[in-house]
Amino acid sequence: MLQELLLALSGHPSPLFDEDATKSSKVVSENPLAPAERALLASLSQDLGQKHRDIRQQAKKVANDHASVICRAVGASVLYKHLAEFQHKILDVERSILDQDSSIVGAYNIVPLSTIAAAFHGWDRKFEWLWTLVSRIITDKSREGPKGSRPHKLDTASRVIGFLRDATHTGYPDIEQLSLDLVQVAEAAWLKQLTPWLLYGKLSSIGATDFLVVQTSQDGGEESYSLRTNCVPPFVNAVTANSILFIGKSLDQIKSRKTSETARGDFLQGSTASILRSLLLHELEFLEFPINTSRFAGVVRSVRTSLSKNVLQDLLPLPTVLEVLQILRDYFLLGRGEFATALISAADDRMTEKQRTSSSRYAQKGSDGLSHLIIKEGEVSAILDRAWNSLSSFQTLDEDGDSDDSEHARKSIELSLESKVRQAMSSKLSEDLTGLPDVFQGFLVPTSTVLNLRLHSPVDLFLGAADVAVYSKMHAYLLAIRRAHLHLTRLYTLSGMRRGLKLAGDASSSKDPKQMGRQQAAIGRAKYMRPVWATISSAVFFLATLGEYLHSEVIQRSWDEIQRWLNPSALQSSRPSSRNNKNASISLNTSPYTERSQLSNTTTGHKSASQKQEASRDPETLTTAHRQFLKGLCHSLMLHEASFTKRLAALMQDIDHLTALMTRLDIVQQNVDLENTLDAASTKSGSEERQLLLDLASARRKVDGGISTLITLLQGIDAARATSMSVQMSTISGDDEFVPKVYNAMDRLLLKLDHATADTNVAVGEDDLG
Repeated sequence: MLQELLLALSGHPSPLFDEDATKSSKVVSENPLAPAERALLASLSQDLGQKHRDIRQQAKKVANDHASVICRAVGASVLYKHLAEFQHKILDVERSILDQDSSIVGAYNIVPLSTIAAAFHGWDRKFEWLWTLVSRIITDKSREGPKGSRPHKLDTASRVIGFLRDATHTGYPDIEQLSLDLVQVAEAAWLKQLTPWLLYGKLSSIGATDFLVVQTSQDGGEESYSLRTNCVPPFVNAVTANSILFIGKSLDQIKSRKTSETARGDFLQGSTASILRSLLLHELEFLEFPINTSRFAGVVRSVRTSLSKNVLQDLLPLPTVLEVLQILRDYFLLGRGEFATALISAADDRMTEKQRTSSSRYAQKGSDGLSHLIIKEGEVSAILDRAWNSLSSFQTLDEDGDSDDSEHARKSIELSLESKVRQAMSSKLSEDLTGLPDVFQGFLVPTSTVLNLRLHSPVDLFLGAADVAVYSKMHAYLLAIRRAHLHLTRLYTLSGMRRGLKLAGDASSSKDPKQMGRQQAAIGRAKYMRPVWATISSAVFFLATLGEYLHSEVIQRSWDEIQRWLNPSALQSSRPSSRNNKNASISLNTSPYTERSQLSNTTTGHKSASQKQEASRDPETLTTAHRQFLKGLCHSLMLHEASFTKRLAALMQDIDHLTALMTRLDIVQQNVDLENTLDAASTKSGSEERQLLLDLASARRKVDGGISTLITLLQGIDAARATSMSVQMSTISGDDEFVPKVYNAMDRLLLKLDHATADTNVAVGEDDLG
């Protein structure tokens, strides 16, 4: 029976210790053992023997079939080390019995079951924990869903490593030692998988589905890389994970550049490559297991710094970064006001053409007909091309130096439908986009559009798809404000409306009955239109003041901060020109290229001490600083204030309705005046005019209410920001860090808006006689 017991403990099936056989009444009656001995044998066979057999089967599946290299290494370690230790323990017990060791064999060569059970004390707890481990790694068939549904996914390496690291704190010394051994195996396997990526920029072909970096494809067939957050081990923080992604992407782009430009220097050959590799291997050699988060972050940081100092300064120099930032400032943040005006005018012209060519079913008054117009991708691209052509006509002979910059921007910027861009970037968007509004992307044309920047090597080392998406949302937000302001100011060019006001002012200058009749009609129109014009003036002032605050107080100051951090000497020389750009929200003659030319001239000059410090910043440090800049800018632009952005979007819609009604009313009143001149008055035109006046009064009240609500919301935002002493924002780790300044004060903005609102209320109260 002892032989059967040892065979059962070794994982071999034994009919003597089968669970069903031991429960049968025949076996129980023929078994001479006492009930306590039978219970002890059952515990040994089930808790140790059966568990040993089950763990071995599952561990073999993990070691042979699992997609993750790390999980396969853990399974192999369980199988060939820890279960092998149990086998050696069985052999030791058997050897002690054969040698008649007094610690096992008692008097008269009796081997008590209690001594055998004591020899295997603690292994039941180890087997229970190992069974939990292998069950987590491999799919449990009993937990699969109904037929046709997806099976449960295997545990990833990151979760297995997290489970092993947590098990080191259970309080049991044997479980702690067991988990420490498996942690070392898992983390060592993960480091072996990481090494090719950090040394050569290559993804391992084995177990690539479980690595934290995944290769993706962009439009045009270009390959890119992104992070899989669910595959990041627990000892790798977010900053270190981004550094790992950056190092591998940089090495991959260096290899691509070396292949395409063989005549230029060898980037991964000679002393530079050997220094980088020796540094990495030296740092990894002294890592202790379990890996400490800060220690590992220091290893990755040292590799990144060495790579940047020796290689990446030639691949992505500071002037290239400044050029990309200037394009984003000029065209996405509306630094060039003429681009925004040209884009809005091109979109309006295209929509006017579509309305003219549409069937009479869609040719309705107001803005309702626009919602039925279908915009295609080609039409959106044509709108941007028309804007570029119009923008080129603004350039003068003195701006020939900027033509190359405009041409570069034209090749890099594209206007696309939002659905196409969202589908292309769905796997790359980060959590930075959480809370940013989408409602402003449908104002340029009835279909949501996105202004996008094509990212090519090596710019994508500095700028990511998520960063461009944030710029696109800010551009849509600023462009919607500019568009509403431009549409309202164009109402003052309606000649029929202006002539009506003039006739109403000259009512006593003529004694001709027809002329007096027209003057009386003009007086009646002016009576109803005076509060409308007051509302339009109030809306124009509100949008102009808000735009001036956003561009001058927020964007320009934030831009100065990031420029001061990137290139402080160049900013000092360009500061006077930035002061003159204060009215960039309305003026179309602003020329930020003066600032850019000074930046370029200073950069190409001799390097001062500050410039040497700037040159030491690696692209990832620039990327992190730029993302902090974006976070601070989004906060200062109030893009995360959902109540404000939704109400502002509603005001834009009300303004579109108001401008459409005013445009239609101008046409109808001209027709009515022409019919009265020809003595052919039409009842249809008169009734339409009266209906338009009623709709206009309703639209005016909505705009007035929207402006008042927005001012109240701005006051609430200002009060909330004033009570909070600081804004919690992450910063760059290290000595040379960029901390964005968040501009919360809106005192001057609210003072201007309160004064203008008071004047408008007085004017409307006196003149609104209807």
